[in-house]
Amino acid sequence: TMSSLHKSRIADFQDVLKEPSIALEKLRELSFSGIPCEGGLRCLCWKILLNYLPLERASWTSILAKQRELYSQFLREMIIQPGIAKANMGVSREDVTFEDHPLNPSPDSRWNTYFKDNEVLLQIDKDVRRLCPDISFFQRATEYPCLLILDPQNEFETLRKRVEQTTLKSQTVARNRSGVTNQEQNIKPQFFAFRWLTLLLSQEFLLPDVIRIWDSLFADDNRFDFLLLVCCAMLILIREQLLEGDFTVNMRLLQDYPITDVCQILQKAKELQDSK
Repeated sequence: TMSSLHKSRIADFQDVLKEPSIALEKLRELSFSGIPCEGGLRCLCWKILLNYLPLERASWTSILAKQRELYSQFLREMIIQPGIAKANMGVSREDVTFEDHPLNPSPDSRWNTYFKDNEVLLQIDKDVRRLCPDISFFQRATEYPCLLILDPQNEFETLRKRVEQTTLKSQTVARNRSGVTNQEQNIKPQFFAFRWLTLLLSQEFLLPDVIRIWDSLFADDNRFDFLLLVCCAMLILIREQLLEGDFTVNMRLLQDYPITDVCQILQKAKELQDSK
């Protein structure tokens, strides 16, 4: 059963979110300590904290509709195969020498942009699928706006088809990851911190814990500065182990972070922030 404390926190969020104009500082203060998932509270709070929705409640419905239409427009203009509109208009191909085509080497070619965009999309699709392979949400289309680009029945080349037919060249990222260890081991912060920072710690913890960390990150006005503090806190909490371990042991520690209590990590990060 839900505890009285949790019910009280839900009520606090609901009180803030029902106001005609959202008190952003109050919402940040509440969210920093974790957002309840009941009733779509986290989804709504993240949209406000990330400036996707304005503070004025009256405009939310129209803003959401506008944003989704804008996103669909971006898909039509930037992802759907270039040239399809021209073909539909019945424009004849008189001389392909002077026409933009898939083999056009010009950097200004729309096809050149199209192929580069596809590489990015494929990499995003690949990263999302491997983020949490055991959770079906990451392996399937979401409501918006996937039918436009994933439906195998539509007349355009689909993202699914591109994923199936294209093999991306993956870059090898050095996994030599350590930090505040003795210098003789030559363990450099940029190696282990690269994954922590670029993926917002999403591969270091279980998904519910990642979401809890993101609550605090998104609630902080200087969220990326706080992310650095979270990473520093992670190192400080295993400092003794790092100082005692050799290269191999420390690599294992940093590649498979041993502490699972993210609240302890966030508390240490907040202490670092308050001491600045």
